[in-house]
Amino acid sequence: MFVHRIVLSVMYVLLGFSIGAQNLSIEKNKNKFRLKFEQASGFVILPVSVNGSQPLNFLLDTGSPYTIITHLDAFKYLQLKKGEPINIWGLGRDREKLEAYLSKNNTLGFGKAHIDSADVILLYENENLGSRFGMQVYGIIGYDLFKDLVVRIDYVRENITFYQHSFFYKKFNTSAYTDIDMQISGKKPYLQLNAVINENTVPLRLLIDSAGSDPLWLFENEDIYPDEPYIEDYLGFGLNGEILGKRSRIQSLNIGNDKLEQPTVSFPDSLSVSYVTRTERSGSLGAEILRRYTTIYDYRNSKLFLKKNRHLGEKFYYNLAGLELNQPFPELPYLEVFYVRENSPAYKAGLRKGDVVRYVNNKKIGLYHYKPHNDEQTAAKIEKINFGYSERELISLVEIIEMFRKKPGSQIEIVYTRGDSQVERIAEFVLESSF
Repeated sequence: MFVHRIVLSVMYVLLGFSIGAQNLSIEKNKNKFRLKFEQASGFVILPVSVNGSQPLNFLLDTGSPYTIITHLDAFKYLQLKKGEPINIWGLGRDREKLEAYLSKNNTLGFGKAHIDSADVILLYENENLGSRFGMQVYGIIGYDLFKDLVVRIDYVRENITFYQHSFFYKKFNTSAYTDIDMQISGKKPYLQLNAVINENTVPLRLLIDSAGSDPLWLFENEDIYPDEPYIEDYLGFGLNGEILGKRSRIQSLNIGNDKLEQPTVSFPDSLSVSYVTRTERSGSLGAEILRRYTTIYDYRNSKLFLKKNRHLGEKFYYNLAGLELNQPFPELPYLEVFYVRENSPAYKAGLRKGDVVRYVNNKKIGLYHYKPHNDEQTAAKIEKINFGYSERELISLVEIIEMFRKKPGSQIEIVYTRGDSQVERIAEFVLESSF
């Protein structure tokens, strides 16, 4: 399950325990309500309260069957009971399993709805999702948000609308939408789609993964494999560490009434997905495709409704710079290089792991302004940390990542320092595609 290739990059959780009954209530028995979210390059970050807390940033992950707290600091004020230990695994090649606990009888609030008696997983490994976004992110929410309501996600207007089922089918006009059958299995949604791969039509069973950064992730087999040209690349970061593999394109993917031409595809290596069950599953459909539609999820009736938006015709690109950045302290305007793809434009320009980025295209590194529930006090704090620079003079991690995914030919200039030296160096390069 986890713009665009920054964060958790396709994280999966495999657990063995029983989940208690959960009850959802909507304030004043409303038939629908709307919630603003922040879109970080296709990822949906929305405010969720836990046990009556102030709203906290959570990543919306259709690929997660559980609500997971990933930020250790959150334990201090969320009144969470540690609960029983459980086993948890995920994508990545660095660790076998993680320390985690099941906390029962919690309350989750989002907008005008709240869920009582909710089970929450406490991850006792400080997975700082915020370091990949440049904002504090405290956890992941998935199935709990979708299971009892019809959920409409508008990526252009950046809002989510929740409907009672009876009201939605009575009042909402779906004539402009294409409806597709989903399968809900293990509290996760799947689609059966067709793609053309290496000139052959191949049926694919894909997890719908709103926290997957690329258009598609595919598991290699005799029918599914990357054709040349392809590159060896860093694909993301999962619960179990770095995810490496190949990146290429396929000829096309059919979804609903649309034929998506030349989408980029990530093929994770076998070590990175060794803890993922791949039986009868081909891969994942990620945020870079989902953000091109207004999407409506009805888990109860196993339906997905799609309506194309203005992004549908955009060409698919990946990180053309070959440079992965990390903001280890999301509340501070400080960026480090944590990966440089060999022979990429950034690599040839001299950038290396551990370098500290000071400016990008003459803009100083700044904090990302998360608008939905920034109060005046937070805004004042951000302004102070940015040392009086105006927004137009600053650039955030999210904006840099989006810049790296633009069309080939874009000019990039990065001012950076290395090690203990404060001497500023300059790396200049042009974004270019390898395929």
